[in-house]
Amino acid sequence: MFYFKLYDDKRLKELKHTKKIEIVNNAVKLYRKDKPLNISTRLLSILIWCAIPALILFLVSSFSFSIGWFSLSIFILNIKLANNESADVETYLNQALE
Repeated sequence: MFYFKLYDDKRLKELKHTKKIEIVNNAVKLYRKDKPLNISTRLLSILIWCAIPALILFLVSSFSFSIGWFSLSIFILNIKLANNESADVETYLNQALE
């Protein structure tokens, strides 16, 4: 995923890249067990921040530009949401290291 802050954690500094990815993914899984993803909120945010502007761009300009906007905005939204969750997932990093 896009949990970039967690890969640079000082506890993971001396580990190899593949091991870092495995530990961060395990920490995210532990976080998701306690706080599951709210699909309706995520879909609503995708609709508001990605689909509606893409639809407006489709009506104003061309199809290819709106598809590009839609895919890029979903990518940026996922990075932003993961960045916001990184502080919460960081508490589960110790459990994943064990």
